[in-house]
Amino acid sequence: MKIIFGSWPIHFFAGIPFHNFLALVSEAGEPLRELNGGALKADGTYNYRALYGPLTVVETDYSRRDPRYFPEFYIRPSSRALILFEGSARASEERWSTALAAARAIERMDLRYSLLRRNSNSVAAALVRAMGLTPPKSACSPIRAPGGRCVLLPVAAPSTVSKARLEFTRQVK
Repeated sequence: MKIIFGSWPIHFFAGIPFHNFLALVSEAGEPLRELNGGALKADGTYNYRALYGPLTVVETDYSRRDPRYFPEFYIRPSSRALILFEGSARASEERWSTALAAARAIERMDLRYSLLRRNSNSVAAALVRAMGLTPPKSACSPIRAPGGRCVLLPVAAPSTVSKARLEFTRQVK
């Protein structure tokens, strides 16, 4: 399995800034899940053109598709993708669980979405760091990915990452 760092050009801003996201992909290249930061509308649907709102992280499960609530950027032809991690299903799922725990930590902070600071790009970078990986520099530049350098969570030591994963696992059960 692979964990992908994806970027999608935001067309209504001339395609220069990007929306960054993460995807969990099978060996065959099929998307299984996706993590997107952003803002939600009052009705709970994903706000694709957000300018304000509560910062949230949405996990898309490709087995139950509804783009109104669960965004799908990995499958868009204009999306770009880099492999962040490739390993066994177990190792990939463990890292993904750590990213989910970090996503819930971001949501508990009750941050407001900001077009230039706290957005999909800062969320994607925070989730990558939480997994103990490094975000691609080119995908976090201030022009291409505003907010990509905004630190939402402290960089976790490996033991902290394990505790976060354990905490997430307990919450799910």
